Amino acid sequence: MEKPEIVIANLGYPRIGEQLEGKKALEAYRAGAIGERELEERLGAVRIAGLLKQQEAGVDRIPVGDFALYDHVLDHSIAFGLVPERFAEAAARGPAALAFAMAEGAPGAAACRKKSWYGTPYQYIVPELAASAAPRLVRNPWAEAFREARAHLKKPPVPAMIGPYTFAKLAEGLPPEETLERIAPVYAEALRGLGQAGADWVQLEEPELARAVPQRHWPLIERVYQALREAAPQLRLMLQLTFGVPDDCARLFKLPAAGFGLDFAADGGRALAAVAKHGFPPGRVLGAGIVDGRSIWRSDLTAACALLEDLRRLFPQVRLALQPSCSLLHAPVAPRRAQAPRGLPRHALAFADEKLGELRVLRTALTEGRDAV
Repeated sequence: MEKPEIVIANLGYPRIGEQLEGKKALEAYRAGAIGERELEERLGAVRIAGLLKQQEAGVDRIPVGDFALYDHVLDHSIAFGLVPERFAEAAARGPAALAFAMAEGAPGAAACRKKSWYGTPYQYIVPELAASAAPRLVRNPWAEAFREARAHLKKPPVPAMIGPYTFAKLAEGLPPEETLERIAPVYAEALRGLGQAGADWVQLEEPELARAVPQRHWPLIERVYQALREAAPQLRLMLQLTFGVPDDCARLFKLPAAGFGLDFAADGGRALAAVAKHGFPPGRVLGAGIVDGRSIWRSDLTAACALLEDLRRLFPQVRLALQPSCSLLHAPVAPRRAQAPRGLPRHALAFADEKLGELRVLRTALTEGRDAV
C-alpha cells in the first residue's frame, strides 16, 4: 500500500521583517513620525513578503492571522471585545492607538500586564476579564487575513488562532472555567466566519493542553470542542500542542479534531514514547514538530530523520505534517551579515527561513531516501 503524502506546515512566521522593516515601522509610529495608515501599509508589505517567502520555501500549509501589530494574544482580546474601560479614549483614536495603549499604557490608563510566553523571551499582553465581561466578536481578523493571503498564494492558507482553553488559562480576572464558558460562543462565531471565507483547515494552538490538565476541566473542554465542531463542520481543526507533551493523550486524541501537532524537537523523546504507548487515532494528521522553533541553532537532521522514520514505522498509514515545534516568530527571519557572531561558524545557525529549508530536506529524505539529500 502506498504511503500517505507528507506535507510541510508552518505554525507562525517572524513579524519584524528580514531587514527589520516591521520593527522600524512600529518605532516610527511610536515616535509620531507616521500615522496609522502608513503603519498599516508598511506592516502589510512585511506580512505579504512573509507569505510569499514561505510559499517559495515549499510550505504547503502557510499560517495567517499569526501576524500582529503588537502581540497576537492582544489581538484576540481586542477581537473578542475584551478592552478594559480605561482604554476607551485610545480605542476612539484607532486600532494602533488602542493596541499601543493596552501594551504600553496611556495618560490615565495603566498598561495591561505582560508575561513570558511559555518560557520564551516573547512577552504577551495578559487578557483582562471583569466580572461583568461579555465577550463578543467585534471583528474577525483571521477571516480578514485569510482573504488577504488567498489573493497572493497558490494554496489556501491556514488561519492560526490561540485555542480557547489556552486563552481562558492566560486570561486574568475570572476562573478559567468561567472564562472558557463565556468565550466559547465567540470562538464558534469566528470559526463560522472562517468557513464562510473558504478556509479548509484552522490551526488552534493549545499549549495548555500539552500540560497536566485538571480532570475537572476535561468535560468542559470536550463540550467546547464539540460545539466548535458543530459550529463549522466543514472546517478541519488542527490542534497544536506546543511547549510540552500532553499528560493525557488518550483523552486528548478523542477531541473532534482532524489533526494533532506534537513537539518532537525538544522533549527528550517523551512525545515519541507517548504516541508509541497510546497510539495515534487513524484518519487524523500527525503534526511532527521536528525542528525546534525556539532555537537559533541548526537541527541534527540525521537524528530528526531517524525519529521520523520511527514514526512512519509505528504508523505507516498516518498522514504526516512536518513542522516546527512552535511558531517561528521566536527566531530572526534570516541572518544579516552584521549578525554573524564572532568566532562562530555560520553553518551552526538556522533562522526562520533556514528552518523551513530543514523541513524540506527532511521530507525529501523520507520520500526519496537519505541518499537523495
